Amino acid sequence: MVLSEEQLTRNMMALDEGLHRIEKQFEEHMVFFYEDPLTFGGGHFVLYPVEGSSPRFAIEEQYPPGVDWSDEDRVPTSWTWVAEAYLPQPGGSHMWVPHGEGEVASADYAVLLQIAEGWAEALSAAIEREQSLTPDPARVADTASTTRPPTDRPM
Repeated sequence: MVLSEEQLTRNMMALDEGLHRIEKQFEEHMVFFYEDPLTFGGGHFVLYPVEGSSPRFAIEEQYPPGVDWSDEDRVPTSWTWVAEAYLPQPGGSHMWVPHGEGEVASADYAVLLQIAEGWAEALSAAIEREQSLTPDPARVADTASTTRPPTDRPM
């Protein structure tokens, strides 16, 4: 199916609005950035955890033949996406390792939003699980002071 430039533009704007909605829905754990994939290597649209830069969900615009990112009038005909984590490698280096990727046509932008939302929801749940298992240092100190045996007892 060939879409008009107006339809492609409308889909691009709907994807952008949807990504902002996802950021707002998971704002406690997620942040959304526009990036330059040539400079940062992620994509044009990237979701990161609030704390840190890994893992990330990156979306890169794809253009028709003969059009590239420097064209001011560019309108994507599809998007590629990658869910990836920055992981240590043998020898001490790190690299981005994908654990999911794909391509979605412009007409199917809602599918891409579902994938991004699922990723954000899973990461948010993992962050919440980790936070629930991580003791609050102030609470640990209070508990330790009330559970220690008195030191003034004769032995």
